[in-house]
Amino acid sequence: MDYFKILNLSREPFSNSPEPAFFFQSPTHVRCLQKLELAIRLRRGLNVVMGRVGTGKTTLCRHLIAQFAQANEEADAVETHLLMDPAFSTPLEFLSTVALGFGINGKRKRRTGPDPDVTDWQLKENIKNYLFTKGVGEKKIVVLLIDEGQKLPDFCLEILREFLNYETNENKLLQIVIFGQPEFQQLLNRMENVADRVNLVHMLEPLSFKETRGLIQFRLNQASEPGHIPALFTRPALLAIYQATGGYPRKIITLCHQVMLAMIIQNRSKAGWFLVRSCASRLAIADTTWRPRSLRRAALLAILAGFLVLLAIYPPLTDWVKGLSLPVLKTAPIKTTATPSPETPSTSAAPGTSGTNPASTAAKTSDSATTPAPATPGAPATPANATPPGVQAAAPAAPPTAVSSAAWNRGLAQRKPALLGRITLKEGRAVWGMLRDVYGEYNPVIFEKVTLANPHIANFSRVPAGAVIHLPALSVEQNPLAEAPYWVQIRASNNLEEIYEFYRTHKAASPPLRFLPYWNPRQGMVFSVLLKNGLPDEASARRSIARLPAALASGARVMTQPEPGAVFYTR
Repeated sequence: MDYFKILNLSREPFSNSPEPAFFFQSPTHVRCLQKLELAIRLRRGLNVVMGRVGTGKTTLCRHLIAQFAQANEEADAVETHLLMDPAFSTPLEFLSTVALGFGINGKRKRRTGPDPDVTDWQLKENIKNYLFTKGVGEKKIVVLLIDEGQKLPDFCLEILREFLNYETNENKLLQIVIFGQPEFQQLLNRMENVADRVNLVHMLEPLSFKETRGLIQFRLNQASEPGHIPALFTRPALLAIYQATGGYPRKIITLCHQVMLAMIIQNRSKAGWFLVRSCASRLAIADTTWRPRSLRRAALLAILAGFLVLLAIYPPLTDWVKGLSLPVLKTAPIKTTATPSPETPSTSAAPGTSGTNPASTAAKTSDSATTPAPATPGAPATPANATPPGVQAAAPAAPPTAVSSAAWNRGLAQRKPALLGRITLKEGRAVWGMLRDVYGEYNPVIFEKVTLANPHIANFSRVPAGAVIHLPALSVEQNPLAEAPYWVQIRASNNLEEIYEFYRTHKAASPPLRFLPYWNPRQGMVFSVLLKNGLPDEASARRSIARLPAALASGARVMTQPEPGAVFYTR
């Protein structure tokens, strides 16, 4: 039975097959397609697309093939070859499969395995000759697309690196696009000579609510007759779909399919919030992305908006609010000149206050603003060079009376940084690998911020060894240590390059490590190397330290959550 006909649809709208006709051109997918097509037509070599399960990598791959198949440019034709399951056991098996896809090495029989008379060297020579014939003789662009790239063994990546050496003076003869899950990053980390040849890395992100709604509507449009598009989901239902799926296209399609089946069984013409939630609860997708906190926030905003409307239209309620005795929070004004000395006389100071006269402070000349105030006994002096030369910075407000001068001055000495620091790129390393180490991930937003912080670098795809990379301070909202109460800190310092080199030296050790930069008002910037996973109690943490290798255990200690006010710069 064609269930979709009951809902006045001409075809199934939420099929889980990667149909190019149902490819929804969301901004993130369109950007990825544009970058890939440009890199392929410019013959840049190796490109990587990564994303979590269900972000649309396979659909994107099929759409790219269909897009090139529709092009009719004889002088710049693109020939695509797809490798769907790269879990090979030997180099000969991989080479034979690639050669067979190119239409060479006809001796290979699928069921009996590779021809034993054909060697690895012969297959590579055959592939190289084929690429020269196509790329130079016929002026074609040959593209090898590999899906499920996280399954590639190390020897396959080494062979692909050798393929990239097949080139003319102008460009590469083989264009390679690898689609993989984030675990593929671990393969590249082990093989920096391959990572250094990557021209493009694009991270596919989940859809926003607006894009989720657009995906559902687009699929319904494609599955309906023109002018007869049914409205099957209410807006609350669309919101429930987004909340349950987190914006992952595969989860969205699976949930919408189940909701449509439930509509048919219950004889409904439209799905609402509760029907979607009921279907989501029966699926495995409903446990990770349900976010009631966001809904509570929305509900509170709605209540506040309603209360403001009542204030506007009901005068007695306004009078009642004005009659309430509410505490008022008072903040010290921000002064535009230097904080005066504690010895400065004041005639208007009340008993128990600091004795600072705002009128006399405002009357200070510019000369007095540059003269340091006498130090308060027992309090460390504020550094004289805290503000860069030539920059007119506003002095902070005077400290509240409840806070000691020493504590206030410590707060002045520790400012949130605009840059984490800088790292000198070592031989054989890639910039994007460094960014993934420091920030916990690599995406276009991070890359754009790093580009702006490094105007001296013209091309991030070809950064020479010895180049200095400035790393901007890109804070994150969530505490990455919140998942556990105790952690094992291996080493910490305020020297970014020192700690990063330590991390690079030991990150492949067992147990795995994580790099954590953070700032707090007391210590300033701290760069820390921790064990990757947290622990439930202090005893477990101490046992973990006892099992560490000597090189890691020497400076290790048990760490709890950083003190309040900490700002984190990694995910």
